[in-house]
This record gives sequence, C-alpha cells and structure tokens, in this order.
Amino acid sequence: MKSPAVKKSPELQIALLENRPDFFAQVAYWHHQECERQGLKSTLALRQQRLVLHVKEQLLPKTLIILQRDELVGCVSLVNYTYRSSERMPKVSTETPVWLSNLYVPEQYRQQGIGSALIDAAKHYVRDLGFSELWLSATDYTDYYQKRGWEIIRRTRLGGRQVNVMRVDL
Repeated sequence: MKSPAVKKSPELQIALLENRPDFFAQVAYWHHQECERQGLKSTLALRQQRLVLHVKEQLLPKTLIILQRDELVGCVSLVNYTYRSSERMPKVSTETPVWLSNLYVPEQYRQQGIGSALIDAAKHYVRDLGFSELWLSATDYTDYYQKRGWEIIRRTRLGGRQVNVMRVDL
C-alpha cells in the first residue's frame, strides 16, 4: 500500500523522514533531548533504534518533518500504541489507535505556525489511512492542543508522571 500524500506549500515543505534520511540524526537527537527534558530515561542510541522503525516501508509508525527553505524546522511522529483495556486508559474506536507523538519545533521557530502545520499534516496522513480519531498524551502544552481542537479525555499517570490523554476527531 502506498503512503498517503503529504501537503506542501511554497514556504514550508512537509516530508516523510524516510524520504529525507539526511535529517535522521537531528530528529533522533531532538527526540532524545525532549525525553531528557521530561525526565524520562532515554539514550540517544535508544531514540535512534526506535526511529529506525519510522523509516521502513510501512504505513506506521511514521515521522513527518517540516522544512523551511530546505532547513529542518520541526518534526512529529505517528505511532500505534496498543494496550490492554484498563481503567486508566480511555476507550478507543479501534484496537490499534494512532497516537501523535514527539511534536517538536526548535524554540527559534515557534509561534510561526510550524507546529500547527505539522499537526495538520499528521491528521491528514492518518485520515488518509482510514482512521477517524487521533490521540496524544501531554504533560506540557495541553492548552496548545486544546486551542487546536483536542479534547482531554482522561487525566492519568503514565510512567510516574501526570498526563492528559487527549483526542481529536478527524
């Protein structure tokens, strides 16, 4: 099955990381940096190992990157997290829900619509796969997502941290 199309604009170009392997190391570093910022146990080698799955010829997991004049200015990942039903996690409409993960835009590029463009591209990608909802868990930036239509479905603890589990209809 062919990957869904990813939108482009003259100023910003969104691509699949698998099509731009020259940015793999930077994206892995950003993922590692964010894990450390959040107090999660991680190593750069582990982030690279997990990111390798995103560049294989499969529909998920995937990482989308955004370029501004061929300079990497952000990324977002889409993953299938499967879990057994529990009181801590919300009911989902499919056995393999898709989760938005690792949205990252370097500080100097924030407040320019880059994060929103990545979220929109991720929604489009997932919608093209036939899904009707997208999930995320947020410890920070909950307001950012709520302003973009995400709804808090549940507040819970994951990995010892308080998180908001959020969902958006596609």
